[in-house]
Amino acid sequence: DCAAIAAGDGSLSLFTTDQVVADIHYHKALHPPVSPQQIAHKLLARNLSDIAAMGGQPTYCLASIVQKKGETWLHAFFDGLLQTADRYGVYLIGGDIVSAANDESSSLTLIGTVAEKDVCRRKGAEPGDILFATGKFGQSLQTGHHLDFEPRCKQGQWLAQQGFPNAMIDVSDGLLLDAYRLCCASDISLQLETPAIPFRNTQTTLTQALTDGEDYELLLSVPPSKEQTLEKSWPFDKVPITKIGTFSKRKDEVQITDADGRKLAPADELGYEQNL
Repeated sequence: DCAAIAAGDGSLSLFTTDQVVADIHYHKALHPPVSPQQIAHKLLARNLSDIAAMGGQPTYCLASIVQKKGETWLHAFFDGLLQTADRYGVYLIGGDIVSAANDESSSLTLIGTVAEKDVCRRKGAEPGDILFATGKFGQSLQTGHHLDFEPRCKQGQWLAQQGFPNAMIDVSDGLLLDAYRLCCASDISLQLETPAIPFRNTQTTLTQALTDGEDYELLLSVPPSKEQTLEKSWPFDKVPITKIGTFSKRKDEVQITDADGRKLAPADELGYEQNL
């Protein structure tokens, strides 16, 4: 989820960048309209989610803004950005502002750090590992979750420092698509226990939970020997962690199936990217 560069002192510097673009990552026609503070929060938070997926601690960021709405909007935007940055111990150290007649977008580069011994990658899941997920899934756009979510930074750091994940990824483009990416990186298949997937609310369907995206939760592969310890020692009461699948050795191809062996695919064609 990030570029990782050895710092020479046993740690890695993490670098990630992401964008928020009008009518792709939020809709300008929503009522009430999306506020500049919400846009700023989402911009930083989706980058924080990448750092969280590698077990890292965020440190510094740079923001580049393309806007046409003037100083009042920009002041509100940076108020929101700095509020979120303060909550997560991030310092805004620079960036750029451009005025454009038709565009409305922002980009942020986030820097973090993690001990090399703790870093979590997408690659590393083993046959027999358990797939765990934090939080809930589906209906992120309908409920407003995609604008006010809290990235799982503390959870990612705790998991990494305790040595639970063999592999970890955050869910931005949909549970199914991002689980498939984890499988491909590890050259492994996955059986999803679809009834166990935690839905965001009672209106959420299985398809929405699998493919809506914008959840910003963590998926992690955990050795079966650590399964019970993780469940018993999980310290985050307000953020559930749920067993939702089991990894198995790849046969002919990487694939994701349900508990009855039916292929949940094409997983690489089902996700938020394809549902815009």
